[in-house]
Amino acid sequence: MRPHSTHTGTGGSAVNKAVAFLVKHPVSGSFFISLSIRTAAAVASNLMIDGVLIPDEGQYLLISRLASEGELTSEVWGGYGRSLFDSTRAFTWPLTALFWLFGPHRILGQLLSATFGAISAAAAASLASRFLRPRFALAAGLTVAIFPSQILWSSVVLRESMIWALLATMALVIAYSQSCVSAGRILLSAVMAGVLFGGIVWLRPHTALVAIWCLYPAVLLGSNRVVRVATATCLLVVVPWLAGFGPGGAEFAIAASGRLGVSRSYMSFAANSAIVESNIVLLPPIGSTAPPIGSTAPPIGSTAPPIGSTALSCDKWPDANTQAVLTPLIDRTASDWVCIYDYSGNVVLVDNRLRTSVKHLSQGLLDALVRPLPWEAYSSTAAFLAGLEFILWVLLYGLAIIGVWIHRRSHRLFLFPTLLVVVISMTGAMSHGNLGTAFRHRGQLLYALAVLAVGGVQGLVDARAATRLAAVVDTQ
Repeated sequence: MRPHSTHTGTGGSAVNKAVAFLVKHPVSGSFFISLSIRTAAAVASNLMIDGVLIPDEGQYLLISRLASEGELTSEVWGGYGRSLFDSTRAFTWPLTALFWLFGPHRILGQLLSATFGAISAAAAASLASRFLRPRFALAAGLTVAIFPSQILWSSVVLRESMIWALLATMALVIAYSQSCVSAGRILLSAVMAGVLFGGIVWLRPHTALVAIWCLYPAVLLGSNRVVRVATATCLLVVVPWLAGFGPGGAEFAIAASGRLGVSRSYMSFAANSAIVESNIVLLPPIGSTAPPIGSTAPPIGSTAPPIGSTALSCDKWPDANTQAVLTPLIDRTASDWVCIYDYSGNVVLVDNRLRTSVKHLSQGLLDALVRPLPWEAYSSTAAFLAGLEFILWVLLYGLAIIGVWIHRRSHRLFLFPTLLVVVISMTGAMSHGNLGTAFRHRGQLLYALAVLAVGGVQGLVDARAATRLAAVVDTQ
C-alpha cells in the first residue's frame, strides 16, 4: 500500500506542478497545448485519410506544388490558379517555400496551419492577461486551443488559421499602442498594424478592410492624442489606398456592396449547405417568353425586367438605365439585376440590390453566427458535427456580452475585438451564400469571443464570491 500511495502522491504532485506552470505561463502554455493538439490531428489525418480532408485543401496544395516546380503559369485553371496564388500569397508563399525545400508533402502545409492556430491561442491568452487574472487568461487561450472547429481548420492546408493569427496579433499591437506614451512607440505600433493589415490583404481583403476600420477608434484611445489622431488617420485613409482599396477603402467597399447578391449566388451554387435565396430565379431558355420557373411578378417600381418579355434572354434590359449583360462565371458585376451562369450552365437572374442584402441581415446573422443546426434537413455527418457546436457558440455569445458589460471600464483593451465581432458578423450575414463558408469564417471571431467570454466567467465567479463573503459577514 505504501508504494502505491507514494506513486499516487508523486503523480498528483506532478499534475499540480504542471497546472501551476501553465497558470504562471498562460501564453506559452496555450501555445504548446494548442500546437500539440493540432499536430496530433494533422498526423492522424494523414494516417487515416488518403488525400485531403477538406476539398479546398487540394487547390492550395496544387498551386503551391506547381509554383515550387516553376510550373504555375497563367494557363492553370484558365488563370484562376495564378490569381488564387497571388491573392493568398501570405499563405501560399511560405507553403511554396516548404515544398521547394522538402518536397510537396501535405503534412508540411498542415504543420504550417497548426503553427498559426497555436499563435492564435497564445495571442488570446496574452490579450486576456492584460485585464484578467492568470488562470482566466489561460482559460481564454485554452478555449481557442481545444475548440473543435478551430482544431479542424488549423490542422488542414487552409489559410484560415493564418487570418486568425494576424487578427489576434493586431489586437495585441493595438493594446500595446494604447499603453504607449512616447510618439516613437505609437508610430512603431502603427507600422506594425499596417504590416499586419498587408498580410491580411494577401489572405482575405474584405476582412483586412474591416479590421482597419475597427482599428481606427481603438488606436485613438490613450495619451499623446495628437500623434494618435495622425497615425490612426494615416492607417485608416492612406494604408488602404496604398493597398488599392481607395482612400479609407471606400472604392473597395462601394464595389463590394454593389455585388453582394452575385457573391451570395456564386457561393450557393452546387453547395450542399446552400442558403436558399429568394432573389435567385432560374430563367427559361434564351428567346423563350415563358415566365421564370417559380417566379412571381416583381414589386411595383422594381427595376426587374417584365416577366414574359424577351428581355429574359439577359442580352439587355428594355430600360437602358437597368442594363445588364450575361456575365461569365465568377465575374462580380455591380448592377441592380444581373444575369449569371451557374455551374451547370443555367442562366440565373439575381437581385443584386444593396437594399435586398440589407433585408437579408436578420436571417443572415443566424446563418453566420449559429447555423448549421444538428437537425438541418440537408445534414451530412460533417454538417451534424458542425451543428453540435452551435451550443458552444451560443454560450460564448452570452458570456461575451456579460464580459463586455462587467469589464466596461477596460473598454480600451476590448474595443477592437468587440467591433471586429460586430462588423464581421454583419458583413458576413449579407454576403455568405452557404453555411459551410459561414461556419468557416466564423472562426475569425473566436479569439475575441474567447477573451470576452472568459472575462464574463471571471466576473460571474467574482460576483458569486462576493455574495458568499457578504453572507458570511452577515452571519457573524
